[in-house]
Amino acid sequence: MRKPTGRPGRRQGDETMQPPTRPAPWIARSVSTEFGRRHVKGVAITRLLVAIAAVTLGSIFCVSGQWWGALLFVPAALNLWFAYLMPSWKRALDAESAQP
Repeated sequence: MRKPTGRPGRRQGDETMQPPTRPAPWIARSVSTEFGRRHVKGVAITRLLVAIAAVTLGSIFCVSGQWWGALLFVPAALNLWFAYLMPSWKRALDAESAQP
């Protein structure tokens, strides 16, 4: 007899996962592409690197006295937010695309 794993969403004896209870938000559908859904980790790392570059460039502009460089912090924050949330949205997006 198998011991229960204690992981929610898994049944004893097989590795099938239950579909997510909430649908994916509209922003996840509009921001992600098919390539991004297949390569979530690579896209997240790329978004992280772009965010670091935007913060660095914005900081350089702000230090040199050009305060419009602070506007680069907004896309950096959005990139970090999408990089953080896209792995959790991937399951919901995959479940929606699998349904007929």
